[in-house]
Amino acid sequence: MIRLFEIENRTVKPTVHCHQIMWLKAIMDNFPDNYLQVYAYVFYMACPSEENPYFNVKHDLREEVILLDIDGEIDTEHDLIIEAVDKAIILYETPTVRAYKGITTMLDNLTEYMETTQVTAGRDGNINSLLRIAKEFDAIRQSYKGVAKDLEAEQETHVRGSQQLGYDQM
Repeated sequence: MIRLFEIENRTVKPTVHCHQIMWLKAIMDNFPDNYLQVYAYVFYMACPSEENPYFNVKHDLREEVILLDIDGEIDTEHDLIIEAVDKAIILYETPTVRAYKGITTMLDNLTEYMETTQVTAGRDGNINSLLRIAKEFDAIRQSYKGVAKDLEAEQETHVRGSQQLGYDQM
């Protein structure tokens, strides 16, 4: 996985890419007082890794939760910040990440449907479709687990002797 940012002393820090890539450098230049908070926001919104504590937060809730947690004065509607999040997502995305997002969205939609749909019986009822979803849910969940395992394997970096590098050593 690419490293746009480093984690050092529990803080998101800029890498050399933040000085070289124009849209990341623009954050540093235009937000000199809080660019680290903006980088943290971009990282948390875009990074598709277990290193991101917001990785499993549903996308439509993620921004609100992050902004509350980082306690920052960030204008998320600023063009530079929107561009940074959009481009970071593009840089982080692989076919496996897209597959993971797709199956995660499908699972979320199915669980929300099962959670919120009132069961009705009779000729025009939905009980049969709900039972069919429940029956197939395990197969879908197993597919999810397979894609999640593929994503984890894709993001692993190994060194000699099959030891893993720490996030801050990559």
